[in-house]
Amino acid sequence: MKIRKVCMMIAAASVALMMTVAAGASEKMDDYAEVGFYLPGIEEAAETEGFYLPYPFGAIDADHHVYEMDFYYAAMPYEDSYRILFEGAETDEEEQAMKKALGVIGRVLSGNVDLDAIKAAYEKSQQVESSVFGQAEELGSAEGYTFYFIPAENEEEYLSGIEKKYADEYRKLKAAVMEALKGAEFIEPLDGAKEMVGTKIEFTTTDLDGNTVTSEELFSGNEITMINCWGTWCHNCVNEMAELAELHTKMQEKGCGIVGLEYERTNDEETYKRAKELMEEWGTNYPNVLIPDEINEQLEGYPTSIFVDKEGNILGIPIVGAAVSWYEPQLDALLSGEEAAPKPEEEVQGVAIYHINVTGEDGPVEGVTVQFCSDNSCRFEETDENGVATVEVPAGAEYHAQVLEVPDGYEEDETVYYTTAGSDEVNIELKKSK
Repeated sequence: MKIRKVCMMIAAASVALMMTVAAGASEKMDDYAEVGFYLPGIEEAAETEGFYLPYPFGAIDADHHVYEMDFYYAAMPYEDSYRILFEGAETDEEEQAMKKALGVIGRVLSGNVDLDAIKAAYEKSQQVESSVFGQAEELGSAEGYTFYFIPAENEEEYLSGIEKKYADEYRKLKAAVMEALKGAEFIEPLDGAKEMVGTKIEFTTTDLDGNTVTSEELFSGNEITMINCWGTWCHNCVNEMAELAELHTKMQEKGCGIVGLEYERTNDEETYKRAKELMEEWGTNYPNVLIPDEINEQLEGYPTSIFVDKEGNILGIPIVGAAVSWYEPQLDALLSGEEAAPKPEEEVQGVAIYHINVTGEDGPVEGVTVQFCSDNSCRFEETDENGVATVEVPAGAEYHAQVLEVPDGYEEDETVYYTTAGSDEVNIELKKSK
């Protein structure tokens, strides 16, 4: 079984994971709109001893014609699986145990191309040849997209290597997933990256030393600039930094370059000092400045790489996720004069406003940094003097909140707080430090 670096990716993307991990029994539809469907709640997901994890990858090809959704299962106690996948293995033995325990129930692949093209995109993404597409089951279609269930590779081999109780649970979950997919509502994938095409990026910000920098300064000297949005907290971002330095050198030979837009959860001298030390270690040789809020709010995840011309017009579809092998081909295609994909017609999308209320023994707590996440993006806000952090987000999605940093005198809180139907508030109570 090929793991597809999923342990590292899931841990790095934990802030963006959906609350369907623990959604459990539900009569509502779980929202996987970014990959093109809404799925009835799966009751069996609330009763597992192992770890059930539905994970929407989104587009898996540079042209965004093919989308992938995987259903994972870890044959390991829920608490252990959660800790290892979201916080990382503490020992080599734990990492090896997770690789053995982690399996794929199946995946949904969709595209506005035929099954052969979907298979080719999948194999390029996986870097393997697949033998199971002959067993693909068509699930439905919408707006020119056809959806297929693709069974797991080497399923029997995986099942024979785990305990019987987990193998039985895997089979039960697979049947439940298949039954839920029969009742899925299919739509055209809601792809936020596509919506950015044709828009213009303009900003004024500062570098890590506090010097004012404008987008015009950063872009005007290049035929094309690749904007890489990243942060030191993002494992996938960090893992590609050394290669980005090499790519920048190659891009300069073509009259192009990279600009880093850095997002950090805390804005202080110590954080910036650490970031500069890391960039020196990686050999970072291109400008890095702080990401403006208006750009951060448009992103669906980190890292995101955006190609712009001298004026800051976005060319082609931004690449979400660490994908070094895609960057240079995208640049070359744009340099050769290939037209950028047209900007989709704007759709009216409602917004929802949520209030995260944080209190302690003495009342409201100011200065608490909280993250507010859907399945594919997170917002970071700080509570005001009333202990309230207010977020404005797209309506219709499911969200959860989590405390990132607390003021001195309070204990850290790792609880995940879920929004509830009909309520626009999340209430968090902090404990005083002992």
